[in-house]
Amino acid sequence: MNNKLMGAFALAAALALPQLSQAAVLTGTTGSNTVTDYSGAGLASFDLDLATFTPTTFSFVLEAGDLAGPLAFNALVRNLAGTALDDFSFSLNGIAFFAAGSVTPAFGTVGSTTSGAHTANVVFSAPEWAEFQFGNALGVPGAADWLLDTNGLRAGDTFTITAATVAAAEVPEPSTALLAMTALLGMAAAYKRKRG
Repeated sequence: MNNKLMGAFALAAALALPQLSQAAVLTGTTGSNTVTDYSGAGLASFDLDLATFTPTTFSFVLEAGDLAGPLAFNALVRNLAGTALDDFSFSLNGIAFFAAGSVTPAFGTVGSTTSGAHTANVVFSAPEWAEFQFGNALGVPGAADWLLDTNGLRAGDTFTITAATVAAAEVPEPSTALLAMTALLGMAAAYKRKRG
């Protein structure tokens, strides 16, 4: 068999083999909120539509293209629950944060952002009613993705990201607070009469 024919067979065989995927793969989620996945090579990315403030866990598997350096991580979190957000966190299992990125709310104000090896927490000083970017999900100039540490990890390793929220504290209506105060005063007066 000549070299040209051998080369043609090798090329045909290479094209017939399934191409290896080179992207972080979202393998599943738990929770009742809607998720849209945008992950790719070197990137874990998703939209999270919060219909409820129950935790949502994302399960990922790493592939070869994710291991070239830190894995970028971003999310667009939309608040559809009808209650403002005071606090939001992402917790990691099987992977750790490498570097912090930005947090950009649509209308609220970030009071503080803290992060450790496995948790990032955002506290809003003015509650967020609409949405916020964790990292640079929308490609905004000046915003930066969070980075996840892939050192020591291999293709096929899995990790999870859990998103959890805290709703803004409900302030009772004045009529409700006044009714509760009147009931307490009435109980105190009855107790005083009974003892006196």
